[in-house]
Amino acid sequence: MSSKYVVKFYFTTLIIGVIASTFISLFTEYENVTSHLFKGDFSEFFVGLIWIIGYGLIIATVAQVVFYIYLFINPLGLGIFRSFWPYVQILLIMYAIFDLFYLRFFKVGKDHGSTFEFIWIPIIVVIVGFVVAYVKNKQVEKNIFIPSLFFMIFMTSLTLLPFISVEDTTWIYRSIFTVLILNAYQLLRLPKYIEASREDKIARGIVNKDK
Repeated sequence: MSSKYVVKFYFTTLIIGVIASTFISLFTEYENVTSHLFKGDFSEFFVGLIWIIGYGLIIATVAQVVFYIYLFINPLGLGIFRSFWPYVQILLIMYAIFDLFYLRFFKVGKDHGSTFEFIWIPIIVVIVGFVVAYVKNKQVEKNIFIPSLFFMIFMTSLTLLPFISVEDTTWIYRSIFTVLILNAYQLLRLPKYIEASREDKIARGIVNKDK
């Protein structure tokens, strides 16, 4: 993929992250931010809005770094484990699900006296992971369901680590949904950017059409 489309992919993902995080935060931070808009206290609202946008930029950047790590890990795993790599991925997916359900949210919910308040979060991650992996698998001829599921569950859980280590549920809400949206977009849309880059190179005569 040419640098033009790498930059385009980067900034598009960044904008999506900011929009998603801002939209969610305007609900979760109603008392601290959004309420100032309705009270006419615009200076307080815009200060809070700038902070929310900055947080969205951080989440989007972290999500993209993890995605590029995944693009490096997947072929590396194939080279090391070869035909066993899908089974290794399944084990890592199972560990990530256990980590999300028990270590991260079940124990946190018990400590706060409300397991349901936290336990639905890993359920959402797993459901979205399976749905996105299924859609991704339909986009191509060969079976890539396991690698897609590996990214959507295991790599997503890694992305969320710095954002779900706090007890404030508003942080967790805005982080979970934003990361899921970003990871789904990156996984499903990257081939489109690669194809657009290839067509652009063909049009400019950089590569032959049959390559």
